[in-house]
Amino acid sequence: MVDDKEAVRRSLAGAGVSAAPSGHLSFRDPWGNHVEVVQYSDIQFAKTPHVLTGMGLDGLSKSPEALEELRAKGLAPNDADAGEVF
Repeated sequence: MVDDKEAVRRSLAGAGVSAAPSGHLSFRDPWGNHVEVVQYSDIQFAKTPHVLTGMGLDGLSKSPEALEELRAKGLAPNDADAGEVF
């Protein structure tokens, strides 16, 4: 999980690692392991603001699509929690 998947894609390309030019990002490491890179803002997993701060990740937020998926499951913050980062 990363905060900027496209930056990872550029770094991989710069290192000569074969990966699709857009969309889903996965590749094989030198030992043959399959690695999938997912951007934090696009997943349904949520951390409270104090946990993100403790991890040095304050400032991250969810994409509108991920928030909608969380809302559909009753897991998104309500209006009273609008200042929280999920």
